[in-house]
Amino acid sequence: MPDFGRKKKFLLVLLFAVVGAVALYPWKTTVVPQWKVRIVDQSGVPLANTGVREIWQHYSIESRGHEQDLMTDNEGYVTFPERTVRASLAVRIIRPIVNALNPHHGSGPDAFVIALAAEYDTWSNNSALSGQPLPKEIVVKKNR
Repeated sequence: MPDFGRKKKFLLVLLFAVVGAVALYPWKTTVVPQWKVRIVDQSGVPLANTGVREIWQHYSIESRGHEQDLMTDNEGYVTFPERTVRASLAVRIIRPIVNALNPHHGSGPDAFVIALAAEYDTWSNNSALSGQPLPKEIVVKKNR
């Protein structure tokens, strides 16, 4: 007669191993898709050869943000690559709970760009990603 006790233990251990592997596997998530944006001044003139900084973070699964500086081309365009992050299912469950304890903490993906031109108001061109399409053009204002 077969030993069902050993078979049950084996299946239980196997089940826990599979659940543990799924909970700890680092699943990939896109934080920001590839982003091609044109930077222009209030007159519509492109800011050629100007530094632009992209800042991004997925607050629900990351504890720190990221940034990269690139230069616009002669037409004022800059293309930032897709931004991804890997996080386990356990992190995706626990981190939002921890974040909820801090009322000032954000959640979900967020990204923006700033022109790194001293003569322009860099914060007037903030473009947050909050479930909306990324802007294709950002107008910056000259400092007064």
